[in-house]
Amino acid sequence: MEEIWRFRREQFVERLGWEALRRSDGLEIDQFDHDRALHLALFCEDTIVGYSRLLPTTEPHLLSDVYPQIMNGRTWPRSPEIFEWTRCVVAEGEILINGIPASHVLMTGVMEFCLVAGITSMIVETHPRLVELLTSTGWRVTQLGLPSVLDGGLIVPIQATPSMSGLMKHHLLYSIRGSTLLLEPEVRNPLKPGATLRHLPYLDHGEIRLADRNKESACLG
Repeated sequence: MEEIWRFRREQFVERLGWEALRRSDGLEIDQFDHDRALHLALFCEDTIVGYSRLLPTTEPHLLSDVYPQIMNGRTWPRSPEIFEWTRCVVAEGEILINGIPASHVLMTGVMEFCLVAGITSMIVETHPRLVELLTSTGWRVTQLGLPSVLDGGLIVPIQATPSMSGLMKHHLLYSIRGSTLLLEPEVRNPLKPGATLRHLPYLDHGEIRLADRNKESACLG
């Protein structure tokens, strides 16, 4: 996890200038990095090159506790199967994994993980440009509110729903073969602790791997 905290510091604090997140220990950790947070780390040759965090909506998360004002009094979806998608980033530079841009692998891996774990949808607070990207790559997107100005930029709350057809579209658009997930044997499903995570039947075991980590157990790449 320390490798993840340092990667987040490099990307969000040093590269993107999110000074409110700066800490003296050289890490980037906030109040939502608890045991129920899910950390998806993209590895290339044992180095983290991409990352996304998923937060349960049944507990405090960014939309509920940091900027609920962008909903203008409206409610948003909450369920054990609905998560908030945050801290999505890929390292700077032209990073290719098996000839495929790291950003494509990360976005495909997030959708695949949702389908494997049983996450039915995710809420996302993002720029309208990303909404267009999600829609064009197979996510079913529902806008939850009007765009707002936050910290000088536009942000819109949406609900993004994964599907098998959407994942297949990712594979077709990005020429990805096989699974993006590295699932170690007998890794528990964070949504259903009594069950284990399994690859989707139609995917062969490819070489690209996205690791899912949380504080209680880890699928390590």
